[in-house]
Amino acid sequence: MTADDVDLEAVDFLLNQHAQIRAGLREVASAHGPAKAAAFADLRRLITVHETAEQEVLHRRMREFADAEPPPEPRTLRASVDESPLRARPAGLDINALLGQEQHGTELLAELDRLDPASDEFDARFTRLAVEIIAHADHEETEEFPVVRERLDANERLRMGRALRVAEASAPRHPQPATRSTIADRVREAIREVFSSR
Repeated sequence: MTADDVDLEAVDFLLNQHAQIRAGLREVASAHGPAKAAAFADLRRLITVHETAEQEVLHRRMREFADAEPPPEPRTLRASVDESPLRARPAGLDINALLGQEQHGTELLAELDRLDPASDEFDARFTRLAVEIIAHADHEETEEFPVVRERLDANERLRMGRALRVAEASAPRHPQPATRSTIADRVREAIREVFSSR
């Protein structure tokens, strides 16, 4: 099942895309010749759509929570008697750190665009990109997504999921490297249309 098959709430939609990105990373790493270049073009499109939509829909909403919250109080070494790990609240969400990771990933993608996929340099930089993307996805899955589920009701998560789905559908299917900004622009425009029509 892909993200296009069902109307998913935002977190489930993004988890599905994370799985697709991880599979795409494996496909590029194991491919050769023209198949490698094609697999990388597909992966680049998916990452661009995913990160742009996440920034416009999810991170923007999470920033509202982060901006509204006072800084966490210093914790004592000994937790209170009634505080258990199950009741502990998530640590402050650092949206700027997530955005910084995404910006660095965008820069690595741009570097890879300029390299021959058959070269050793491409493989070395692609390995670096893959490690960073997986770490970033893990960070979102453990730090951001639980906060989204805790703080946003099911209806809002479904609306956000629909916006993410529209964003994915709006992007061109086989972009050339120079059109990465066009992908991002189309995603942003589609998301604005979804939210302005409410």
